[in-house]
Amino acid sequence: MKKTILLIGLILLLISNFASAQGRPYFYSTKADSLEIDGIFRSYLYHIPKEVSANPKIILVLHGSTMTAKQMVGLTGFEFNILADSLKDVIIVYPQGYEKYWNDCRKSATYKTNTLDLNEMNFFKGIISKLKRDSKIKHKSVFVVGYSNSGQMVYKLAKENPNFFKGFAVISANLPVASNNDCFSSNKAVSILIANGTTDPVNPFNGGDVVIGDGKKRGEVIPTFNSVQYWKDLLEDDEIIETQKELPDVVKEDNSTVVVYSYKSKNSKKKVELVKIINGGHIIPNPKFNHWPEPLGNVNRDINLPKLITNFFLSIE
Repeated sequence: MKKTILLIGLILLLISNFASAQGRPYFYSTKADSLEIDGIFRSYLYHIPKEVSANPKIILVLHGSTMTAKQMVGLTGFEFNILADSLKDVIIVYPQGYEKYWNDCRKSATYKTNTLDLNEMNFFKGIISKLKRDSKIKHKSVFVVGYSNSGQMVYKLAKENPNFFKGFAVISANLPVASNNDCFSSNKAVSILIANGTTDPVNPFNGGDVVIGDGKKRGEVIPTFNSVQYWKDLLEDDEIIETQKELPDVVKEDNSTVVVYSYKSKNSKKKVELVKIINGGHIIPNPKFNHWPEPLGNVNRDINLPKLITNFFLSIE
């Protein structure tokens, strides 16, 4: 287990080195700021494209446990920044979790964000208010992406704050079982994308205990298709348009393929999407970063997940 922790620590160092070397323009154009929330100073990074539109969308990109906002920029291969520069209608924000964690829904989580029950929504609202004030923007809509621990955070946001965000995306996370859940649910339909690997060694695709590199259990989660069904059941229409699409197997050597399942309410236009990464691990597939540690599982090299997520957000009516 110590070897696993060391490997993960090494990969986080590699992310920082890789990011500073290969993504230097995106770090120079990604600014840092902070604000005080409930007596605690919280920091974040943000990327505003040149000649951004007057009413841009905002995408919050949340890092995983033990990570930093800067590492998340590199881990996603700078793809969110690249897409924002191309679209000129999106601002990307990378909030920093308190002591590198987020206050999610899991009762079993023992990190301080949970034990102190920090109000993460106050943090996110504070960031957006400060961006509007300092950058003189009037944002059109807000979206949020989370990976692993922050994927659990996104589930919490979707349950408790469904109207503040226009869309949600979860990577490498399943909903906790009822006995491990301490969030309330508004039981409102949302547009949400879930991307999970079938051989994820941390977040079990078919449900079970979540065990991370420090050997500590984060409690039990339900299977991926059950997580999808939870949100599908909330769609506000009896008539659901269902589609299934297998994406091109571009890199045969990765022994991984991707199937996308989509469910859209004909009435509300809300939609739920599953990106099933067959033989995929606890990773974020993208073309710029593939240096994942072996303990996190197999790396799919066919898709650009940040682009799939951004396209999902932009397709929400």
